[in-house]
Amino acid sequence: MQKQSILLFIFIIGGLIILSVFIISIIKEKPIKENNKADILTEPIIYNEDSVLGNLTAPITIIEFGDFKCSACKKVAITLEKILETYPNQVKIIWKGIPAKNKSEEALIASYCAQEQKQFLKYHNLLFANQNNLDQENFYIDLAQEINLDLRKFNSCLNSQVFLDLIQKNTIQAQELRVDATPYFFVGKKSFSGAISFEKFQIIIEEEIKKLK
Repeated sequence: MQKQSILLFIFIIGGLIILSVFIISIIKEKPIKENNKADILTEPIIYNEDSVLGNLTAPITIIEFGDFKCSACKKVAITLEKILETYPNQVKIIWKGIPAKNKSEEALIASYCAQEQKQFLKYHNLLFANQNNLDQENFYIDLAQEINLDLRKFNSCLNSQVFLDLIQKNTIQAQELRVDATPYFFVGKKSFSGAISFEKFQIIIEEEIKKLK
């Protein structure tokens, strides 16, 4: 009886040793999970809801992260308008509104609500032209009325805040891309910030045009 107990004990110990070796081999073979470099954002993602200024089929894209309360954004808007006039078939601008200033979400949402009625550019220009008045009560409604938007649809859009999700996505994207100021631009593989001159933009655009040939 004692002999059988010893054999059973040896059998159990042997089984535990074999099981331990097996578990250790699995752990060693399991690869360590590394950060996937493909998950690191290196260039902006363009969403269907993002606003487009200029020719939709233009091959060169300027992506702007901007805010309607940003004075430098207002200044560069004039330059960008000149760029679209100079390169009507080569350049388009993707506007990504992010709230860089205090309480600027309302202006961004209002601009996207104007976009729903295909009047983004007019509303965009009016917001910059009246930048100092953006905190006035009912001001966004007044601007909508000025360009003959359907006020019922516009009010419904404002109240629903349907475009808040887009603004949040672009804000997160800006953070991942280390956008540290507005306006902030991406053109091809280049990125830069500030109200740069028409001449500097032109040099960058001409370089991109050469790449197309």
